[in-house]
Amino acid sequence: MEKLQTLQKLSAPHCVLLAVHYATESNLAALRVLTALRESDFELELTLRILLTYLPDIADPFQLFQYLDELASDSRSPEDHATHALDLSSVQDLSTSQARKKRRKVDLLPLAHGLYKADSELDPLTLFLIHRAHRIDTNTGLLDLVPPLVVPFLHHSEHLRTWFISTVLPLLRLGYEYYPQKSTPSLDTFAQLRGRRAVECQLSYLRQTHGDRLAGHNAARDLRGVVGPWMCGESERKRRKISFGDRNASIDQQQTLESPEPDDWECLFEWLAHTSKDDFPLVASAISEWDGPDDLDLGAYNEGHVYIDDDHQRRLELRYAQTALASLYLVDNSSPETMQAAHSLLVRLANLLSLNPPRDLSAGVELLPSYDLSSPILQEHTTTILQQEHILRPDNTLTQPEQKALRLLELFLFSASLLSSLQYPISVRDVARLYLRDEYAEQASLLQKILHILSSGSKMDGEHWKAIRSKLLWLWGWEAISQDGDRHGRGILGRLENKTIETEILKALLESNQYALAIQIYITTPSGQPPLSMPDVQKVVLESAMHDYDNASNGNRTRGGMKKASDIVATFGPYFPYSTRFQRTRALLAATHAMSFYALILQHGVPFQPVNIRVSADPLSLLQKLLSQNSRSYTHLDDLISIGKNLVLAMPSTLMDEEADSVQLDSSDVEKKKIATERRVTGMAIEAALEEDDFETAYSYVVNRLSAPTLSPAVSPAVPSLSRRFSFGSILPTRPADEADDVSWRAALLAGRHRSSPSASWSGSAARPDLRRLEQRMELLSQALLLAPPSHLEEVLAVWQQCEAEMIALLAEETEAETRFNDLADRKIPGSFANETVAIQPRREVGRGAVEEAPMGLFDVARGAAAAFSKSAFPLRSNSSTPASRDAASASSRVSMDLSDAGSASGGEDRVRRRDMVASAVTGGLASGLGWVLGAKPVPERERD
Repeated sequence: MEKLQTLQKLSAPHCVLLAVHYATESNLAALRVLTALRESDFELELTLRILLTYLPDIADPFQLFQYLDELASDSRSPEDHATHALDLSSVQDLSTSQARKKRRKVDLLPLAHGLYKADSELDPLTLFLIHRAHRIDTNTGLLDLVPPLVVPFLHHSEHLRTWFISTVLPLLRLGYEYYPQKSTPSLDTFAQLRGRRAVECQLSYLRQTHGDRLAGHNAARDLRGVVGPWMCGESERKRRKISFGDRNASIDQQQTLESPEPDDWECLFEWLAHTSKDDFPLVASAISEWDGPDDLDLGAYNEGHVYIDDDHQRRLELRYAQTALASLYLVDNSSPETMQAAHSLLVRLANLLSLNPPRDLSAGVELLPSYDLSSPILQEHTTTILQQEHILRPDNTLTQPEQKALRLLELFLFSASLLSSLQYPISVRDVARLYLRDEYAEQASLLQKILHILSSGSKMDGEHWKAIRSKLLWLWGWEAISQDGDRHGRGILGRLENKTIETEILKALLESNQYALAIQIYITTPSGQPPLSMPDVQKVVLESAMHDYDNASNGNRTRGGMKKASDIVATFGPYFPYSTRFQRTRALLAATHAMSFYALILQHGVPFQPVNIRVSADPLSLLQKLLSQNSRSYTHLDDLISIGKNLVLAMPSTLMDEEADSVQLDSSDVEKKKIATERRVTGMAIEAALEEDDFETAYSYVVNRLSAPTLSPAVSPAVPSLSRRFSFGSILPTRPADEADDVSWRAALLAGRHRSSPSASWSGSAARPDLRRLEQRMELLSQALLLAPPSHLEEVLAVWQQCEAEMIALLAEETEAETRFNDLADRKIPGSFANETVAIQPRREVGRGAVEEAPMGLFDVARGAAAAFSKSAFPLRSNSSTPASRDAASASSRVSMDLSDAGSASGGEDRVRRRDMVASAVTGGLASGLGWVLGAKPVPERERD
């Protein structure tokens, strides 16, 4: 009773100081008595401020709950409190002035926390509980002390319930239940988070556990138990106006207008979509296991309270489905796991939208979805709708939560899956880009890359290639029923024509040696129209053969690219029996194979390759290099001629021209080209033989391979007339002027002027080899005279003159030796020569056999003219006074007659000899004024008469 009287005598400042003392010492029993007995001095707000400021954070929560419940219900009664708990010693000795002075020094915290001071409609107890919860977390970090304080009062205020569910509950679960090993933000920090920052903070722990096999399951849990409860405070956060100190509010408003922050649910949807770029399995698992905005774990704290109405719920569910669609379009990963996760997510979306789910990714081509022409999609869209800032727009056609968008995404997904099975991994996003760009070059490049990878990879059988073809055709058309005359498809390769697709597939089959399958599909199609026409098939086959040919490093048809090209031509040739292209290709392959047996190095030391033939404007010129680089290769003349004929027949540089199909090989033209080629190659061989000093082989080729065209006996009567015309030009009508004969006379001239040691290649009779060689050279020159055009006759005659001078000198020596022998025999005593051996000069052979015609000297050719014009045409010879000269001339005439008789042993009036033709021609030339070549002087016409 005494304490009660003393208490009644205390002033209000004394009571406040006493209450602060009790609160500081956590003496809630005494504080309850004090505030009950002096209720008039302790308003509810004052009492709560004292508790907030001075009551230790670890005070007994049960006692505090009882006390706060009394305060909240205003059920404080003095009779219910015992005064024995009071201890007045701390203030009873203070005077009123002293107590008043100390009271002014007591600094009490405001009930409203700084984050909530703008919420003027909140009651004091709600403000106290929220503020005390923040102080407990700030001062102790023990957020688990907050639920015992707040939960008993959740029924007191819906605002308090919403605050606890949206602020304390998510943070409690993050720090104490889900990620106890992680560091979580403070309650002050967490309560200030809004929008994207808040969502990122709540779900950042999932990103930190990237790679954990449980991360996907944890994502659905966190969305349900952390983000979901936090979303319940969205409306409260919108109403709350947070003060930012001295910051200018107008500036904040201006920034907000310039970049408005989306609402909390939109921030969550953005996070899901953007996270799918880096961790799609996480997002796919979260969406697959989380039912969306209606799937919230509020821990039974809501007690039936609904935070999202039905209309808002429906809109959020559609946005959630759109987010799932958008996440598929943002994935750049193309791994099999990602494809399977995308398929699972697509099935999930179909179920959410009550649509038929797609088939399994392992389904055969015949079971794949098809494009519906009745509902065209994306007619005039670009890749901008795939950009991150546009993908979640409500009006984006790709991500509309409806059947058309879902079916298009299904086509994209199966296209990506098929491309991955074709060893070309690609994401759904890239497939969508490819479809939206719809560029011919890009699609053609993709098709070629796929087929190249498959062709150059491990060997596959025909069944695999059939499946590959079916997949590519599905990617081209998406199994849409094509309209009449529609050459393009609807799929991701639809910009290409069907002919292009089939052509590239045929090339791949040829590259992979699938000849039987190519014939089965494109040539001997059992039923229906073949995919390609026969001209197109022929073109592709020959292009493939030439591709292998051009890339061959060796011309041997049993190895490498040449073998492959030969196999292709041999396999498909019977199906094109009348194709000139195949005939030309066979000729090219035969020539290349034959050339492979010779060594051939081109410029700069580059070894010969088959492609050098194709790029050469004159393939026969390669034979010239071949002859110069292979010793004695000229002896294989027949082989070289065969190579040359095949090269001319093949016409390699124009083999793959567009107009090559129209080229017809006329038999007469082909024969002419073969003859010309044979003469040209023979001329090359003659030149090569002479370079290696093999005159005998060169002589044989000129005589036997480049002989002048055979003239009929009717030509013989014409010889006198030619002589009477006095002109070398008069014999031009009998001399062909084509390229072949140009080669012939030049080769004969080249061999005729060749000088070499006869002993190097001489073998046979005992006749003098130097005379034999000279006779052969003059015979070659006589042939050159018959074939050379008039403009080159002087060149040939000049060489002839040199040879004749050499012949005269040799015959003079022979005559002198014979004369000495005869003189010696005349001086012998009769009978003395019986024991001496007389060396009899053997008769010189003519040509390579006795039946060959002997060459004659130019004087023999001009014998008729010399007889008629002995005084004027040959003054040098007629004025020779030396016996040696006369003897040489006599010997020359005699030997020439002998050779002529030997060369014409067969006789007959119908025989026309080459030297008679040359004699007639030269005689006419001498008479017309060309006698100066022999040193003759012109004679006046009257003297000649």
